[in-house]
Amino acid sequence: MRHDRRSVRRLLAAILLSAVIAAAARVGAAGDVWPWAAPAGDAVAMLIIGDIQVQRRADPTTAFAHVRDTLLGADLIYANLEGMLVPSKGPVGDVPDKKWVHPGPDGVKALASIKIAGVGVANNVVWDEANLLATMRLLDANGIGHTGGGRNLDEAHAPLILERKGVKFGFLQYTARWYRQSVQMATATKAGVARIMSVDGITIDPGDLARLQADVKKLRPLVDVVVVSHHNRDGATPVQFGDEQSSERAGGAAADRTKPEEYQKLFARTALDSGADLVFGHGTHTIQGTEIYKGKPILYAVGHSAFDQPGYENSKDGMVVRVLVRGKKIARVSFVPVTRDATNSMVMVSPASGEGARLAAIVKRNSPGVPLPIDGQEVVVLGRPAQGATQQ
Repeated sequence: MRHDRRSVRRLLAAILLSAVIAAAARVGAAGDVWPWAAPAGDAVAMLIIGDIQVQRRADPTTAFAHVRDTLLGADLIYANLEGMLVPSKGPVGDVPDKKWVHPGPDGVKALASIKIAGVGVANNVVWDEANLLATMRLLDANGIGHTGGGRNLDEAHAPLILERKGVKFGFLQYTARWYRQSVQMATATKAGVARIMSVDGITIDPGDLARLQADVKKLRPLVDVVVVSHHNRDGATPVQFGDEQSSERAGGAAADRTKPEEYQKLFARTALDSGADLVFGHGTHTIQGTEIYKGKPILYAVGHSAFDQPGYENSKDGMVVRVLVRGKKIARVSFVPVTRDATNSMVMVSPASGEGARLAAIVKRNSPGVPLPIDGQEVVVLGRPAQGATQQ
């Protein structure tokens, strides 16, 4: 009897959550645009969304059905592309050390449906060299820029530069997690991705840190806004370095993936000190806190957006980050929490109540010293909120 009651309570809770999400979805349904508190006006509006991995859909564009018009209203969209846009060999063949299914070539249709401007490809599921090159060719054919990977080390560290309304944006991306370095990391003569190695979750390989500084300093005079991101090490699960598989957690690794590791702070602050304007992370399958460092914003993990990978159905947390650029400088940064509906399609939810409030509270709890007021239907990270904004 007691077991039956627990089952009923769980069922009722699931029904209530579905109702909340369905109501929120109506705000961002096709034909609607999210009610941003600060109109873009003459500003350039950039949206950063969480990890994208779209597969197993008759129509890949349905992954963004609820948010398409909101995303299309931006001047520029950037995200981490999780997985290779190549045919899958199955969950034991795509990445040998991980149960993973590549999205396949149709995944690009989802990206094209929201006119995404650019993606980073530096992450742990880039396998192998040939698939990386095929993925980049497909992105090129669809007019989607990319950074973080290339035919050699220099190309992997080359920035993506995009211009909107006279404002030049520069993007760099790295990964702190992988499965076999000899296959996945770029070298002077081999294709792969750009690396940031932290064995202990605290320090960063000095050579990698120096390369980060050099990359940002080289990019800085070429653009107006520099955005740097990396695929987090994910200290809550086993990390693997070199070619040997390891089941050991590195010393000092965080048990709670909603909390950034110390190396993430070092990475972000080094990038900002070198000239970056905004730093964000991805790859933990969670959202994390924010920081304002010397007046510049850090978002330690932005979670998922559209994510169909089998086994991650319950990893729904994410955010849409909105960056307004005025006078060629970042004037405002805010975010809206994200979850997914019963069809696993991305849904934006208000931070003022329900599931959105729960997600906003996670960010708040891990953002010491950052006020994060709720301004209408978004949370302000940097910049002045509208009059009447509420503190969480």
